Amino acid sequence: MKKISKMYFFLLIFTFFFPIFAEKNPDEFSVIRKVTDGTLNFTSFELVITGNGIPEMNVTNLNSARITAEKAAVLNAKQKTAKALLSLILSKKTTVKAFFEAKGMKDFVEKLIDSDDFKDVLYERFYSNSSVDVTYKVNISGYLQKITDAAANDVPKQETPTEEKNEDISEKTKSILVVTLKNKFEPALMISLVNEKGEKIYDKSTGKSKSPTAFFFAKKKAKNLIEKAALSGETLSVQALKIKNGTEIVLRNSDAEKIRKELKNECLEEGKVVLVLPE
Repeated sequence: MKKISKMYFFLLIFTFFFPIFAEKNPDEFSVIRKVTDGTLNFTSFELVITGNGIPEMNVTNLNSARITAEKAAVLNAKQKTAKALLSLILSKKTTVKAFFEAKGMKDFVEKLIDSDDFKDVLYERFYSNSSVDVTYKVNISGYLQKITDAAANDVPKQETPTEEKNEDISEKTKSILVVTLKNKFEPALMISLVNEKGEKIYDKSTGKSKSPTAFFFAKKKAKNLIEKAALSGETLSVQALKIKNGTEIVLRNSDAEKIRKELKNECLEEGKVVLVLPE
């Protein structure tokens, strides 16, 4: 009887906690950061966020109380989502919040958040007073795209070095660029690759990336992410020399030259660039 009780207790604990662990650690290559009451996956651009809701006053019907509590939970989750987005680093050491406040657009991010995006409920917890905690999974790539588009339009364009017309393109066989960082790096929305001279190699203005930040983020190694994102072609791997101003990733001039000679134009035009973070 004791064995059955222990097994039942274990199954109960496993059933309760497994969804939490599964969401916070969905795979071994995702770059995940904590936010208030949730986690942000920079690899899939999915936010797991918990909204808290209490029922409206003077509601006596239990079902009505729960409905109003769930509506309040959505509003609370929206507020926390906006707060999480505003706290992200945009470029250099400027946060999203600081950027839009400086532009007199304090409510830019809040206006992006749509209640219809909070449909994927991972789990709910109801309390005896009819209040509720609801955990949602929200794809925020669309929000990030609009934020980075607005920021990119505000940044003066910097021309990339022009290639010689008589260049031999026979060496251009690589279609995916993988940049590995040696030091800890906080993911940002407006990252750029430059050479040791400060000349731009790649950033959001270079092409049309599938990623709203122009980079794919991976932890430790890029192979699994490349397969999951269906990025096709040969890989060119380089290691970052250093990080300047928080979001400028500096490559050796020799690696910049390898990129110029070996990387097909489609790589940067389609944003097939993976940033591998240590962890």
